[in-house]
Amino acid sequence: MVFCGHCQDDCPYVKDPDNGIICCGICGKVLDPNIYDDGPSFVKDSSGQSRLRGSIIKAIEDGCSISRERTEAKGRDEIWQIVHGLHVSGGDDIICTAHNFYKLALDNSFTKGRQTSHVAAACLYIACRRGEKPYLLIDFSDYLHISVYVLGAVFLQLCQVLLLGEHPIVQKLVDPSLFIHRFTERLLGKRNNAVSDTALCIVASMKRDWMQTGRKPSGLCGAALYIAALSHGYDYTKADIAAVVHVCEATLFKRLIEFESTDSGSLTIEDFLAKAYEETVPKCSAKYGEVLCEHKDKGAEHFSHGLCEECYDNFTELSGGLEGGADPPAFQQAEKHRQDAAKRSKETAVVEETLCELNSSDVEDNIMTP
Repeated sequence: MVFCGHCQDDCPYVKDPDNGIICCGICGKVLDPNIYDDGPSFVKDSSGQSRLRGSIIKAIEDGCSISRERTEAKGRDEIWQIVHGLHVSGGDDIICTAHNFYKLALDNSFTKGRQTSHVAAACLYIACRRGEKPYLLIDFSDYLHISVYVLGAVFLQLCQVLLLGEHPIVQKLVDPSLFIHRFTERLLGKRNNAVSDTALCIVASMKRDWMQTGRKPSGLCGAALYIAALSHGYDYTKADIAAVVHVCEATLFKRLIEFESTDSGSLTIEDFLAKAYEETVPKCSAKYGEVLCEHKDKGAEHFSHGLCEECYDNFTELSGGLEGGADPPAFQQAEKHRQDAAKRSKETAVVEETLCELNSSDVEDNIMTP
């Protein structure tokens, strides 16, 4: 099973025995265009002797070798240690999912030349993103005491090898809301639903104001958690928050300044929470609207804006809702350019009109002069 970007699902694949192209078994889309020639050929070595070049491929596999089983067991042990070291929830399910990705990496010889712990961490991170677990890549790099960029390179290369470039695991934005409860517990030393709920409302407001676009979720979580903690009487510094969410104080300060420049940033905490409560109430439009989402062929009822209730809930969770918020940055920039162009055009017209009046006045003076 491989992920097909056209079918948007895990589909069976078909491999062309002649050239090695891998295609989707349902729609026929080429998933791996790389062509491999396994045919035998003869080459001359340094001594001038001809020898057969190529590898012998068995028609029937005789099972895994002892070395393969030992490598798989070593990878599973590494995954188990990381899961228990970071206290990742999910138990055997998350371990099995990550181990399956590790076995796929073995099938593609991805582990050659790389440390087992790095590959295991990348596989576990993919499993966490698939299961929407509140863990960042920097959490795994801190546990392994390596640079996050080194582990990030392994993760991106693994996604490329496993053909996950178009999969939602990679394409879908990481929701900052997933990390709020974990960061709150790490900061306060215990769960505090009041602080977490306030921080979640702030994150939703940031989404509506397009602050999530192009920014890492840890910075947004840090700004939201800092404001929420202060509003509930906790006296934490920016350095305390930065240490919890793994960002520098400069990044946290920028996110706070950006939030301050929004409409919500000028409200008191009471007004902000009251407004947030009003926006969380679902506003259903007419039931007779046309369903345009992916469930349109399954008889789903229209809920709002051409979406069924399930798709509308997913949309509001990702975007923060439709009510309030600022225009997209691209629209704001285009609108600013349009206004500047209109202003320049108006100024040019005024200058031209003034020059015409001056020229007309000079002509009249010349006519009246004897």
